[in-house]
Amino acid sequence: MQTGDGLLARLRPVGGELTPEQLAGIAGLAGRYGNGLVEVTARGNLQVRGLRAESVPEFASAVESVVAIETGIPIEIGPLSGLDPDERGDALAMAAMVRQGSAGLQARLGPKVTVVIDSAAGSGLAALAADVRLVAIDRDNWRIGLAKTPLGIVATEDAAGAVTAWLALIAELGRQARGRTVPVDAARAAVAGMVRADDDFVAGTALPRTITALKDGRCAARVTLSFGAADGVALARLAEAARARGIDEFKLAPDHCLLGLTQDETAARGFLADAAGLGLITAERDGRLKISACIGSAGCASGLVPARVVAGRLAALEQELFDGSFELHVSGCAKGCAHPRAALLTLVGGEVGCGLVIGATAGDKPLAQFGADAIEPVIMQLAGLWRDNRALGETVAACFKRLGDAAIVAAVRQG
Repeated sequence: MQTGDGLLARLRPVGGELTPEQLAGIAGLAGRYGNGLVEVTARGNLQVRGLRAESVPEFASAVESVVAIETGIPIEIGPLSGLDPDERGDALAMAAMVRQGSAGLQARLGPKVTVVIDSAAGSGLAALAADVRLVAIDRDNWRIGLAKTPLGIVATEDAAGAVTAWLALIAELGRQARGRTVPVDAARAAVAGMVRADDDFVAGTALPRTITALKDGRCAARVTLSFGAADGVALARLAEAARARGIDEFKLAPDHCLLGLTQDETAARGFLADAAGLGLITAERDGRLKISACIGSAGCASGLVPARVVAGRLAALEQELFDGSFELHVSGCAKGCAHPRAALLTLVGGEVGCGLVIGATAGDKPLAQFGADAIEPVIMQLAGLWRDNRALGETVAACFKRLGDAAIVAAVRQG
């Protein structure tokens, strides 16, 4: 894909797994063929930026020599599927059945058509968009939905067939079709006798904990790439630290995370300390976890502000403001790629500076406009607004919602 800093390649290792050697290998290739920047996306895929058209074939060949890349219809399962002691269903087996049943449909489906199979509350998959979604209730039953529409409960033995039936409906509508394109009545008819009615559609929203005990006796240590990106040199050093701590496997995870698996909790804690020293996020309440930012003008032709640079400065400037109660979205332009959903506060790059969107998406109308050089004063004003008006124990999000849009806009204009 063409971007402002060259071509971007998205990679999904088989099973979302990497050894430290493979992570170091990808990091090295990012520096050799790209601009050295590696991203872990919100869906847990790897991206390498800054590639040149003439070097792409050589890069692709080099990647294949380092790690096997997953092909076929994208099927997202939790990064700890098969290892999570709280898992309610067998996502690995379900994914294998769906992949087998839908193999003949791939050529007729658009490349973004995705199945999400969520088997544990801590999977981190709930926020990911899906054309077809399965959420485990227990070993024998799954809730099933098409796009954002919950359509009922399906038995485990029928679930893969129901998913395949809906993928076939999408395929019939052409390669531009998505789950939301399929009429609900047609979807219900395609799975008649397999899906029983149910209006509930509960899915966990939490990510794996900083250290998660696994049912095979190992534990997983979670690190997050700040705003989803890291320099390849830092990732190579992370891989070296992992080897030194006895970590032999990484799992790619949603929300820009890497999970390092080890037999020893003491080693896991040491690894987290190493990762923090390299600038990665390891604390549960790090303010950067609630700030979404694209690369912006630093690497995208559409970007009008250097969103990640701005976000990093803001996180350091007013740490108290980012208490985990709300999401700040810093978007290089109105497309809002880093956070397509609504956020409490969104800063959007524009032709004459920056706009503030409240409680909506980057593409919605800003309620205030200001110059790019005023971004930091604006955030300082918002932090002051909270400090001056908060009730005892009140979060930033609760305070801002109580004060209302007019008070926020007034504070921004003072900035």
